Amino acid sequence: MINVKDIEGRAQEIDALGVDYICVHSGYDHQAEGKNSFEELAAIKRVVKQAKTAIAGGIKLDTLPEVINAQPDLVIVGGGITGQADKKATAAEMKKLVGLA
Repeated sequence: MINVKDIEGRAQEIDALGVDYICVHSGYDHQAEGKNSFEELAAIKRVVKQAKTAIAGGIKLDTLPEVINAQPDLVIVGGGITGQADKKATAAEMKKLVGLA
């Protein structure tokens, strides 16, 4: 979900539909304003009963520990890897941080 006004209410509606995942996402425009999806992730985790939770947008090596602490079921990383000079090393370090290495 991106740019949703009532994030908890909408998450409850979507959860009731039986979806597998509900993802919060901060687009580049929100990131430029200093926003991230961590508060939205916490909000949906409070109300979602069936679906798994996911987060995307603004996930970088320096924000990954905060993401891990929030305990989403799925983390989606794009620019946090593709925008780095050494993509392979960045991805390897992220993998290590989440316990997959």
